[in-house]
Amino acid sequence: MLIFKYFTAIVMTITLLSLEQVIAQDENNIIVTGTRSDRSDYEYYDEDQAAIGLTRKADFFVKSLFITSDSRDREVRKQEVWAMLSALIEQAKSHNITIVAGDYQLKRVTLENMKELPIRGGRRPDTSRISIYARIAVGDGEIGSKEIDSKIDNFVKNIPVTGRSLIETGSIGLVIDNPDQYRAAVVKKIADESKKYASFFGNDYGVEIRGLDSELYFQQASPNEVFLYIGHSFIIKPK
Repeated sequence: MLIFKYFTAIVMTITLLSLEQVIAQDENNIIVTGTRSDRSDYEYYDEDQAAIGLTRKADFFVKSLFITSDSRDREVRKQEVWAMLSALIEQAKSHNITIVAGDYQLKRVTLENMKELPIRGGRRPDTSRISIYARIAVGDGEIGSKEIDSKIDNFVKNIPVTGRSLIETGSIGLVIDNPDQYRAAVVKKIADESKKYASFFGNDYGVEIRGLDSELYFQQASPNEVFLYIGHSFIIKPK
């Protein structure tokens, strides 16, 4: 009976240790099925991106905003759009939000320069629309895009309506300041990884890397991180 109790205690101890190991490994678990592995279901996976690169936290969240007016008179539409944009800029300060605009490089929109932005036709006839972004710093916390998305939506809802104007919101994304400043760090990552693989084959092998003069790309990697990479290839061969 004593032996049985002692054996039972050992089994329970082993089971508890095994359970702790499983829990510790949960965050890195990948589902393996009988079919060929397909990572395309991963939200941020891009089959064209390189496997080696640099992952870092983004500098800002941005959410696209569209101020639209469908008043009959074109000049009235323009004034209504400017009025809404002016209110947006003034109230953004107290919410730690910056209004920016641009197709690639983003420029801060102020009361002084806002009328430099182009007003284009909307999705319906006799409408005028201006496209901008609400920008919020990512910061040091773990706040994600969903929380920022909700914050900006709530902020926009409280902007007073002028005439027949309204503000529509689009998708949220990430912004990184001056991506080219990380090119050297990306190249070092590639060099370190390729040399490590070459070392598996012994001291008589080296590595040749091609494509490091290619463009630097960046891709969202998580709710608040970006992955920077350069399209490249390397060959391990005898020295």
